[in-house]
Amino acid sequence: MSIRNKFAFSLAAVLAAVSLTACSGNTSSGSSSAADSSADSSAAESAATAENSDSADSAADAETAYSPENPVTVKIGLTGNVYEDIWNPIKEKLAPEGINLEYEQFTSFNIPNNALNSGEIDMNAFQHHAYFNNDTASNGYDLTAIGDTYIVAMNIYTAKDYTIESALASTETLKIAVPNDVTNEGRALKLLESAGFFTINADAGASPEISDITDYAVPVEFVEVDANLVYSVIQDVDLAVINGNYALDSGLTADDAIYKESEYADNSYYCLIAVRSEDAENPVYKRIVEAYQTQDTIDIYNNEFKGFFVPAWTLG
Repeated sequence: MSIRNKFAFSLAAVLAAVSLTACSGNTSSGSSSAADSSADSSAAESAATAENSDSADSAADAETAYSPENPVTVKIGLTGNVYEDIWNPIKEKLAPEGINLEYEQFTSFNIPNNALNSGEIDMNAFQHHAYFNNDTASNGYDLTAIGDTYIVAMNIYTAKDYTIESALASTETLKIAVPNDVTNEGRALKLLESAGFFTINADAGASPEISDITDYAVPVEFVEVDANLVYSVIQDVDLAVINGNYALDSGLTADDAIYKESEYADNSYYCLIAVRSEDAENPVYKRIVEAYQTQDTIDIYNNEFKGFFVPAWTLG
């Protein structure tokens, strides 16, 4: 049984109960008051019985939301093959319990939240809080984060002979590739600021823009491209600021970076699992989060993705 079909059935039952309790009419005849009173009493008892029945059904649904005999399928939106390597052991763990995970890969950050909001997928796991907050607010999506996954470093790379010191000493204009979406570009700019390339206006906020840069230590020309395409232009620029998941997909390691992101003031860049807000308390989804946030997942981070992934749920 799909989760969407199960919820559609439950919603139909609730709407039917509401319509039944709202059908009693009023009469103005004094001679029929006793009959009306009796009818009202019977209607109230029927409504109470229906309400109790619905409550019992809801409780039963919560307890039997999934089982090996009554499995459910959950479609998860991802944005990189690396995520499947993390999710596969969780998929194997949950299948015997009656939760079947299916992956839907997207090639751009701009699509998965829209797909989740419209019901094309059931949850997604690809973004950090800063991106999530901006994207949901900008587009009016009714989505909720139900658990943190990891924080993955955004680092500075080069295909040339630069070190961070030689880049900062350059008198030539440096071409620097950065992601072009608001939150990832803001994060890249803050990373470049921490490395010493320029200063950003203190009032710029969590996601500064290029126009917020006040003082340059070296001349810079920005090349703005989709986050998943930054590596593809690394040969054409001097430096490239690349999200960790795309760095991994491109065969880079954290040790290849000439400058590494290492400090986090809050949870803005913690990645998360998101669902539609109406499904935030779904026991199936809660079980998926529980299965994810384990030592087994931490071991995958440590063994397979050294230097990139840190378990965000352990950071407080």
